[in-house]
Amino acid sequence: MIARTSVLIGLLAFALNGAALAQEDSAPAKAATAGSARSEKVARSEGAAERAQPDRPTATLRVQLVISRFQGERKTGSLPYAFTVTATVAPGGSRTRMRMGVDTPVPVFTMQGGEGQPNHAVPTSYQYKNVGTNIDCFARDLGDGRYLLNMTVENSSTLTGSEREIDAATTTRPPLFRRFETSLDPVLRDGQSLQTVASTDPVTGEVVKIDVTMNVVK
Repeated sequence: MIARTSVLIGLLAFALNGAALAQEDSAPAKAATAGSARSEKVARSEGAAERAQPDRPTATLRVQLVISRFQGERKTGSLPYAFTVTATVAPGGSRTRMRMGVDTPVPVFTMQGGEGQPNHAVPTSYQYKNVGTNIDCFARDLGDGRYLLNMTVENSSTLTGSEREIDAATTTRPPLFRRFETSLDPVLRDGQSLQTVASTDPVTGEVVKIDVTMNVVK
C-alpha cells in the first residue's frame, strides 16, 4: 500500500513538473506572437498615417530638361534647363514653375504716302511679345524608387531671315514666331534619362527633341 502511494505521488510530481516545463517553453512563443502583433499594428498605424497625409514630401528631385533642334543630322540648337521639384505621394502636390524669356518688340505699321508718291509702310508703334521657355512640373512618388514627372513645356522663338522665305520685292519684313507646346508624363528612376518628344517644325523642317534626366537629391 505504501509502495503504491509512493508511485502515485511520483507520477503526480512528474505530471506537475511537465506542465510547468511546457508553460515555460510556450512563454517565448507567446512573447514572439505578441511582438509580431505589435509590429503589424505599428505598420498599419504608419500606413494609415501616410494615407492620411498623401501630400507629404518624400524626396527632392533634380530634373534636367534639354530642348534640341536638328536640321537633318545636324544639331542647330540646344537649350538645357535644370531645376528641383519636391515629390509627394498624392498627385498635384508641390509645383516647380520656371519662366525664362525676352519681351521682343513687334512693330505696328501704317501706310503713308504723299501726292504722287507710292504708299509705303512706316512703323508707328511697337507691341511686345514674350519669347522664351515656360516649364511647369509636378512630381509624384510611385514607390519602389519610381517617380512620375508631370510637366508642361512651352517654347517660342523668332524665325530669322535664313529660316523663312521672304518676297524680295517686299520692303517690310514683319517678324514670325514659332511656338512649341507639349505635356510630358515620364516615369523615371534615379539617374535615368529618356527622350520624351520628337516633333518636326512645319515651317522650317527642323526636328525638335526633348530629353529628360532625373536624379534624387541625396
